[in-house]
Amino acid sequence: MADPRPLPVSPEDAQAARRAEDVALLARVRDGDERAIEALHERYAGPLFSLARQVTRSERTAQDVVQEVFIAVWRSAERFDPAKGSVSAWLFALARHKAIDAVRREMTVQRRTVEADLALEEAPDDVDAEAWRRIQGERVRDAIDRLPPAQKEAVELAFFAGLTHVEVAERLEIPLGTAKTRIRTALLRLRDILGPALTDGDDPRWMGAQGGSPA
Repeated sequence: MADPRPLPVSPEDAQAARRAEDVALLARVRDGDERAIEALHERYAGPLFSLARQVTRSERTAQDVVQEVFIAVWRSAERFDPAKGSVSAWLFALARHKAIDAVRREMTVQRRTVEADLALEEAPDDVDAEAWRRIQGERVRDAIDRLPPAQKEAVELAFFAGLTHVEVAERLEIPLGTAKTRIRTALLRLRDILGPALTDGDDPRWMGAQGGSPA
């Protein structure tokens, strides 16, 4: 009588089967199957988060990185080339790349903050100028709070988080053209609210309201 127990599977065979499953899931993602992207997320979100946290040293940033990875997979699954490696290797490469970008953005924000602080320290007696800068900052924040929620979110990501148009679109899960339109419309509206006294010449980014916002 034949033994009904299944034959043991070697680690190599198990790994090959998992890779085949990943490729099949990615093919379904290309076809717009939401369950497939959910299955990939369930399988890889944890390891990708661990990698991103090691690179960024921030749990919140690591969570954002994982979200950006799966947004990229959902929108560009066709970019995967099986000849260059496994699906898992591709996902980890995406996560590493996006985590490094996140660190660079954070370093840029920190550098700008330090530069601003140094600029204030160089003119400690210029009380009027410092008070004016504070008034400007308060008025800009008040004006941003008056924007429609969609425009406010887009312009904050672009100017305070330092994201590009492409990154804003990915973060908000909207088309790139929509992201550009929201940012441009927000800048025009802020210009109307604040007037030229606060926007002209103070920050070149405000000029985006004239002929286009930052790329």
